[in-house]
Amino acid sequence: MAPIKRPRADTNDNVDSSRLDDPRSISHKDTVSTLVTAPCHALSIDQRKRARVSVSGSYGEASLVRSDRSEDEEHSDVVQEEEDQTGDYERRRDAGFRDLADEDLDTMRATQIIRQKNRRVMDNMPAENAIIESVTCINFMCHTKLHVTLGPLINFIIGHNGSGKSAVLTAITLCLGGKATSTNRGQSLKSFVKEGQESSTLIVRLKNQGHTAYQQDVYGDSIIVERYFSKAGASGFKLKSCSGRVISTKKADLEEICDYFALQIDNPMNVLTQDMSRQFLNSSSPQEKYKFFVKGVQLEQLDQDYQLLAEIIDSIESKLQAKMDDVNVLRGRSDKAKRRLAMSDKQDSLRDKIRGLCRQMAWAQVEQQEQVLEAVNSELREADARIIKAEYNARATDQTFTEANRAFEDAIKAAEIARNSILPIQDEERRTKELFDNAKGESGLLLSEQRKIRDALNGANRSITQVKKDIAEEHEKLAEADGGVRNRRLAEIEQQKMDVEETKDRYTMHINGIGALEEDKKRAQAELGAAKVRVDQKKSDIQQCENQLQSLMKDRGQQQGGYHENMPRLLRAIQQDDRFREKPVGPIGSHVRLLKPIWSNILEKSFGATLNSFIVTNKQDQTHLSSLMQRVNCFCPILIGNHQPIDTSHNEPDSSFDTTLRVIEIDNDLVRRQLVINQGIEQTLLVVDRKEGHSTMYERGKLPHVKQCFSVNDQQAGWGVRWGYGRGGEPSSAPIPAFQGRPRMKTDIESQISYQRETVQHLKREYNELDRHYKELLSKLTRCEQAIVKHNRKHTALQIEVQTAEENLDRLQDALTQENIEEGHLEALRANLQEVQDEKNIHEASYQDSVNEIDKSRETVKELGEQLQAIRQAVAESETRANKADATAERLSSRREAALYATNEAHQRIEDAKRDKGAIEAKLQTIIARVEDFAQKAGKVSPRVTIDAGETPDSLEKKLDRLHRELDEYQRQIGGNPREIAEQATAASVAWQTAQKQVEDLEELAQVGRLTTCLTALLADGSPKLLKSALIDRQDRWRKFRRYISARARSQFTYLLSERSFRGSLKTDHQRRILELHVEPDETKNGRGRQTKTLSGGEKSFSTICLLLSLWEAMGSPIRCLDEFDVFMDNVNRDVSMRMMIVAARRSPGRQYILITPQSMGNVDVAADVKIIKLSDPERGQTTLPFAS
Repeated sequence: MAPIKRPRADTNDNVDSSRLDDPRSISHKDTVSTLVTAPCHALSIDQRKRARVSVSGSYGEASLVRSDRSEDEEHSDVVQEEEDQTGDYERRRDAGFRDLADEDLDTMRATQIIRQKNRRVMDNMPAENAIIESVTCINFMCHTKLHVTLGPLINFIIGHNGSGKSAVLTAITLCLGGKATSTNRGQSLKSFVKEGQESSTLIVRLKNQGHTAYQQDVYGDSIIVERYFSKAGASGFKLKSCSGRVISTKKADLEEICDYFALQIDNPMNVLTQDMSRQFLNSSSPQEKYKFFVKGVQLEQLDQDYQLLAEIIDSIESKLQAKMDDVNVLRGRSDKAKRRLAMSDKQDSLRDKIRGLCRQMAWAQVEQQEQVLEAVNSELREADARIIKAEYNARATDQTFTEANRAFEDAIKAAEIARNSILPIQDEERRTKELFDNAKGESGLLLSEQRKIRDALNGANRSITQVKKDIAEEHEKLAEADGGVRNRRLAEIEQQKMDVEETKDRYTMHINGIGALEEDKKRAQAELGAAKVRVDQKKSDIQQCENQLQSLMKDRGQQQGGYHENMPRLLRAIQQDDRFREKPVGPIGSHVRLLKPIWSNILEKSFGATLNSFIVTNKQDQTHLSSLMQRVNCFCPILIGNHQPIDTSHNEPDSSFDTTLRVIEIDNDLVRRQLVINQGIEQTLLVVDRKEGHSTMYERGKLPHVKQCFSVNDQQAGWGVRWGYGRGGEPSSAPIPAFQGRPRMKTDIESQISYQRETVQHLKREYNELDRHYKELLSKLTRCEQAIVKHNRKHTALQIEVQTAEENLDRLQDALTQENIEEGHLEALRANLQEVQDEKNIHEASYQDSVNEIDKSRETVKELGEQLQAIRQAVAESETRANKADATAERLSSRREAALYATNEAHQRIEDAKRDKGAIEAKLQTIIARVEDFAQKAGKVSPRVTIDAGETPDSLEKKLDRLHRELDEYQRQIGGNPREIAEQATAASVAWQTAQKQVEDLEELAQVGRLTTCLTALLADGSPKLLKSALIDRQDRWRKFRRYISARARSQFTYLLSERSFRGSLKTDHQRRILELHVEPDETKNGRGRQTKTLSGGEKSFSTICLLLSLWEAMGSPIRCLDEFDVFMDNVNRDVSMRMMIVAARRSPGRQYILITPQSMGNVDVAADVKIIKLSDPERGQTTLPFAS
């Protein structure tokens, strides 16, 4: 078994302790040598390189002086030494390969040992630690969660393809610190994260029990190793106790645990995949097989450690003599410095004068700082006075702001009340409208019912006509008897009745016509009222536009007419003041030119007070500009900006749209930056037509790079509409009131005047059209009223005509009654006529009731129409009042903003004053500390002394300089001042002692001098007393390791092949560094064997198992892993390999085996030390593989 990095207790106590290939055979001598070389063993490759450099560097510091060798000579020696070092080391290590002279004898002895060992029966007991208890994979490879609990000894993991067999082995390698490339399944950790997930987690639980457990008081009976990594490249470790508490997150601690337990995760023989075995047998050359062999049994790593130790020894020996020469030179320098220090003799009187002046100098500086302290105290008192004044001014501005804010809040409340007052009226309008519509509907129903009654009445009239005809015929018959007189009277009566009915019908129809006339009148009155409102509104719009036109014509050539009246004074003051670090820019409106005058009102209102603002680039200029505004009584907002450019080309909407930025020209970058930041001018669309603006914003989906859209309100001159989105993304709109002031943005004044004139002319044309329409409606109302008067007159005439007709009918009927001619049949006809007439009367009564109901309904409709018109008038008046309240609130808002700006400035001045005071106080504390420090330092020099009159620190310093020059002249004569001489003597002594200590350390490291005495006490049995001798002894044991490991591997390989009736050989040529493998199956007994490339798949896999088991015997790792060893085997080879691996595992007690196979294990006899783990089948049904794209 090859040597391992860290000795740990071996559970195999039955193995022969005299074996030279077992580290337990190392004697007490080896233990001491191991203590010497242990630091080298614990280093990684990179650490060994750094250690080699640091050794050379640290001992090279002793070469402070070298008079006999130059640096070039030393460098050439080092280069020559490094060139020869490797060859010399290998010659000393191999010793002519004399130990390999009797390989046949070694093979025979190894065969005997193997046979003796195989005859022993040993119990396969689990190890107390250093084995894996469980493996958990989360979002790893193609598995969401995979958990496998392993047995302590022999584990067979079986399952179908994709079930996670190889994933378990890969997870063990990665979780215990292995590299992603060593798994042959990925180039980086992120390739192992499951498709569709962002991170993966691996958890391995290690057993940690027994007296050789690793920090059991910290970790407990188990060590949980957790590794997480993500697709973004993040990765990390967590070492947890058995209870889940995180102990460490350092990979170095994990490496220490793996080193302690001898877990050789990156050893290709310890964790052998199918791809690696195939490459080892088929693709690798004999030289590569040899490298694989020496690396797997760790002979290569141990050899590298010894080579590093040899380099350190050579470096120490080569430098030791040079250091001795340096020590002699430094000892001479130290003796010379001591002699100069002893020869130094000083002039005491000169030093006394210097000491006196030094005392005065120290306290003179204290007095100087005390004067500075008094001046700072005076500044502090002035700062307090400024704070009091600023607070007084702030209280005044606070009062002004409170009044302005109260007035603004009152105006807001009034505007809100005005707006809220519209809501009940609008609700009343809605309710009245509903009642009006219901009344009109009811009137329609009554008319429909009246038509039905009229149809019934007409039917009754037809029945009466028929009965009358029958009566007339009967009268004709009777007329023949009385000579025709009665018939004529009856004819007259019938004719008179027809006249009465006709007159009543005309009267009824006339009454029904009054409702339509009243409805026409109400409709004409409503239309006239609405037209009156539109005419008045249009007249107001014309007046407003004419006022703006007059203002434009009045301000022609004056661009500052829209600003504060004191704006020219402020601009002159800014121009004349040279205390600005950078001249303020403003007002902003003066740097903006409007290209399309149609947007003047909307943009002026949208920009608001921003166009009145000034821009500065620092706080000092803001404060100074604020004071100038206060002095000239012209308050404007002040913005702080910078000259960093803003590129809006990638944040603007499509070029087919007009935006605020595209319809204006800005001549200053600071102004452009502020308008982009504060107003979003690059993302504000301008669409003239209101309907088109609504369609653009909402019907096409949300446009990219668009925050809002402005449109012109075609119903109110000067007003606009804002289309945008609420906080939740819902559409929102708001009116933009007309701008009442003068324009502040620059523009072509003639174009603007022309546009305003066109607007006035357009409004006048609209007014004329509305006025003409109003007059037409007035004429229509007059005609309706005249029609009603004419109708009333005709109603009276028809009423008289009906009464006259009824009186004539009564007279004729009375005359006929007197004749009293009774005829049965005639009376029956008359009775029938009477019934029909009664029915007709009933229908006439119903018709009259219907007429009354219709009249009443029309009266209700009329009243509701009048109420609706009055309510609409009230709504219009309330909206006018609300608009006035909004304008008042807008005006008071500007006033409040100015007051707020003033009070903020006042409070800012207080903060500035307090900050200045704080700076003064900090300065005061610094001065106080400096005075105390100076006084303390001066007190160390001497008690406080009186300073001579007229003396200052500068004058005292000049005197000291003169005395020091005199003293320096004296010291020059003796080669330096006493302090320098003392420092040189001390430095020389320290340098000599340091060099002497380094030489002693080199001697101790080389075990020369004191170290020999220490080793003599430790090595009482006569072991080597020099480090080089110890290295030679270790190299001799390394050769023995190589010799017996090779012999055991050859014998074991031959023995294992014989289990399948194969023959073969394993030839190792250490001098040529090649390893050749020959296998002869039982079918081909030609005596020479065949190369592995000519073997079948099963024969190759069986040969791999034999070679691996033969080499596993020489390894010290407690865990052995093998992936899909039987994938190319037939049943015979597989059964033999299974039995052979189980037997080999039982001959290595305490070792944990993890064997992966896709085949079933039905032919394996399950014992207590064998655990078969069957993984669940993978999820099926995927329609697309992750890499299909």
